[in-house]
Amino acid sequence: MTTTTAPARPRHRAHTKLDLSRYSQLIGLIVVIALLAIAFQVTNPAFMSGANWLEILRSATLYFIVACPVTLVIVAGGLDLSIGAIYALGAVVAGLSMVAGLPWPLAILVGMAVGAIAGLMTGALAVFLEVPSLIASLAMFFIATGVAVVITGGRDVFGFPEAFTNIGSGSILGIPNLIFIAAAIGVIFHLVLEHTAFGYDVRATGGNRKAALANGIKVGRVDLVLFATSGGVAALAGILGASRIFSASPLAGGNALTFQVLTAIIIGGTSLFGGIGSITGSALGALLFAVINNGLATSGVNPLMQNIFVGVILAGAVCIDQFRRKRQFRSGR
Repeated sequence: MTTTTAPARPRHRAHTKLDLSRYSQLIGLIVVIALLAIAFQVTNPAFMSGANWLEILRSATLYFIVACPVTLVIVAGGLDLSIGAIYALGAVVAGLSMVAGLPWPLAILVGMAVGAIAGLMTGALAVFLEVPSLIASLAMFFIATGVAVVITGGRDVFGFPEAFTNIGSGSILGIPNLIFIAAAIGVIFHLVLEHTAFGYDVRATGGNRKAALANGIKVGRVDLVLFATSGGVAALAGILGASRIFSASPLAGGNALTFQVLTAIIIGGTSLFGGIGSITGSALGALLFAVINNGLATSGVNPLMQNIFVGVILAGAVCIDQFRRKRQFRSGR
């Protein structure tokens, strides 16, 4: 009697044509960022200064932190629209905890735990009740927003200890702490996605869910872990944002953060169809937004022009994704 076993997970992903396509899109993003920087430098000679670039990087950090786990969610074939609301919920829960006398390190953990539980609830709806992740996460967006407003009475929370506010507003050797934190989180998620068995499971789940199930991958568990992680990290980003501005608002994040993060991820080369994506691409997408926002502000251009930039770039990114998918299909991969 013979038995069949699931194929072993590869220790290293091969460099395929698909990878080359991804790298070409990343190079294209770098070129776009460079061209925008040159254009903004022409209108504002101070744009390329070291101080301004530090501000650009710092403004990109919170979006990038949220984007890291959401990139994995999308690569696995899901979608998380709750991140903007959980961002605010985690911040106000941590803030209220500190105001009530809880030490700030524990308050941070409480806020992250609440975010992770909210994300886990979203995952449970998607996995056990088979609710599409778009609908499940949208429902959680409204629930988390409502909870944040109710527990604060719609008012901002403030009065945090100095040790906590130094996290978001302080710096080391002139470099903002948030840049170091974002870089560390980015490295962790990059290593998980590109160099671990779990990362392989994430790509396999998004590439072909039925085949992943047939090969022994527990796709439901993958989804639960990803949504819980997305909620916890979104809450952490909200807490870091509160430490930077010395207050936590129940209306922080919201639709604006949600769609800007998702757009940055898509622009960075992550496919809405699943299976394709990278943390590096999401980092460049977040940086592109920061360059546009800063350049428009420092050059005296109407900030409302940002929507035009975003729309054009997003349309281009989706067209590139469609082209990439069609070429992949024609090659039989």
